[in-house]
Amino acid sequence: MTTALVLQCQADAPPGLLEPWARERGIALDVRRVDGGDPLPAPYRYDLAFALGSDASLIEQRPPWADPLVDWLRDAEAAAVPVLGICFGAQALALAHGGRVTRLARPEIGLVDVDSADADRIPGGPWIAWHEDVVALPPLAYELARNEFGPQAFCVGHAVAVQFHPEATAEILSRWADADEGRSLAAIGVERAALEQRARQIESQVSAAAFHLFDRFAGATVPLANAR
Repeated sequence: MTTALVLQCQADAPPGLLEPWARERGIALDVRRVDGGDPLPAPYRYDLAFALGSDASLIEQRPPWADPLVDWLRDAEAAAVPVLGICFGAQALALAHGGRVTRLARPEIGLVDVDSADADRIPGGPWIAWHEDVVALPPLAYELARNEFGPQAFCVGHAVAVQFHPEATAEILSRWADADEGRSLAAIGVERAALEQRARQIESQVSAAAFHLFDRFAGATVPLANAR
């Protein structure tokens, strides 16, 4: 069976849509709570890996688990293990490959579209987004998508990174809004009820696009059962 490591970096940022996708594709997920002190296993034990999101920042005052995560991503590249980085995971991948992370002038929160250079790999959206930082691409990276906030997807080495959240569901978005207590949404003029209603309306569309994105990432490396 294909095995995938999921590096979860926050309690309310779970694997989400990765779980039903993996079940359909016959992939076993090993979820490790990086922020909770779970040990990071050797990359070579897995066929592929996913690095998930967090509201932590890699710019200043990094949490103690952040640098070991970046080091693990470097080790995964050396071991030729493909990694899909999502939001914070994408930023960690940028650092691991020599890029930079900077602060956005305005947070990107809500449902976003992206201009894709390869729509078969990275559909244009809409996608759920919730972040305050943005990457400057590593050397040798290839930009796969962007919008007015900056790079939204790139590939480098064996890794693919997306700044948005293909794994997120409308329920996960609501949890983030609960944790934020409405501060960020109010600051950028987004009405929570309307955002959550729209997220529920397009949930099946987002799920289909996410499965497609996961398939294109994983299918380049391992055979997938029931791939669309």
